[in-house]
Amino acid sequence: MKIVARIRSPKEKPRALRRQGLVPGVVYGPHIQSTPIAVEYKTLERLVAQITRSTRLELEYDGEKHFVFIKELQRDPITDRFLHVDFYAPEPGQIMSLDIPIRLVGTPEGVKAGGLLEHIHEEIPVEGPLEAIPPYLEVDISQLGLDEALLVKDLSLPEGLRVLLPEDEAIVTILPPKVVVTEEEAAEEVAEETAEGAAPAEGEEEEGTS
Repeated sequence: MKIVARIRSPKEKPRALRRQGLVPGVVYGPHIQSTPIAVEYKTLERLVAQITRSTRLELEYDGEKHFVFIKELQRDPITDRFLHVDFYAPEPGQIMSLDIPIRLVGTPEGVKAGGLLEHIHEEIPVEGPLEAIPPYLEVDISQLGLDEALLVKDLSLPEGLRVLLPEDEAIVTILPPKVVVTEEEAAEEVAEETAEGAAPAEGEEEEGTS
């Protein structure tokens, strides 16, 4: 995905830029000079709605193009509007650590049988070269039955990527259905237990009748 920015002058105040419909920001990385920029608010808003934190973007400004990630996006605590954005431009082949979202596909057999799906890790930490990091991992869970789980070692990963979790860590598990006891059933169970506790033992009954 592509986003176009412009270099901003140190004389341009952030508030003035925001009034013009722009979001002040900065792009930096190990192989480029830190550069103050400005991005159109509506463009950034549309972009953020479509991407994840691990989505690689192509940022263009002043005739330069760099592959970047959104490192930080500051928002107003009251209005939730964007205040400032940081773009990080890694070197080609650079090893990075990021959290990647897990997208589940399909309805598990266990859920069809009445089980409950527990999504334990909606994101997983991974490490690998820039080019191997996907925006998300799509996982088919349609074959999971009751009391079954999808583990880290079951994931299909791009070459060069590794998950920073134990291989036996569960990503998704299918719990058995909960047994719902009604008030009437609970009352009947209490009555049966009370009756059993009050009934005399066989030896006691014979002794009393002799």
